[in-house]
Amino acid sequence: MKKSQFILVNQLKEKLQDFRMIVTSLETKEPSFLEKIFSWLKSTEDIFSTNNISEVSEIAGLRSKILTAKFSDERGSNIRKNQIKVAAGILYNAQNTVLNILMPYEQKINDCKEITKQLLALTAQTEIQKYNKNIKFEDYVTIVWHYIISDNNLKVGAVKLKSILSEMDILMVIADEIDLEEFS
Repeated sequence: MKKSQFILVNQLKEKLQDFRMIVTSLETKEPSFLEKIFSWLKSTEDIFSTNNISEVSEIAGLRSKILTAKFSDERGSNIRKNQIKVAAGILYNAQNTVLNILMPYEQKINDCKEITKQLLALTAQTEIQKYNKNIKFEDYVTIVWHYIISDNNLKVGAVKLKSILSEMDILMVIADEIDLEEFS
């Protein structure tokens, strides 16, 4: 079964949005900076690992750099300050790694959204799939998708979507893109 690229994109966008908080905590010299960066790195590793993204090792390597600073042999060195210095030094690499993973997935989703908009516009023109408020939204999205799959004129677009995304992702994209007013 394909992993959800739609969910992955949302998770990685959320990680990048959270990154501002970490940089701000460094800027304001918050005592919790190290805990925040460790938590961010660890949760990013978990996302990468769940989705079999090999850059999980890159993020783990960045985390290990911070941990290594804890074992400094320098006499009289402040371990926490060393860790903060190392953590500050890896911030850009950490966010850049996430961004580089996100961009191709996000582009795929955006491409699929464009295809989906076209398929929905054509489906709405047929006026066959009228929206009924008595049907749950999720069920209606599934009905529209099944119509798109079964219609000979729309099937090519459906096959294109299925070659890129899982069915669950396609349903989420349709749910995001459908304008119920066009189907009323």
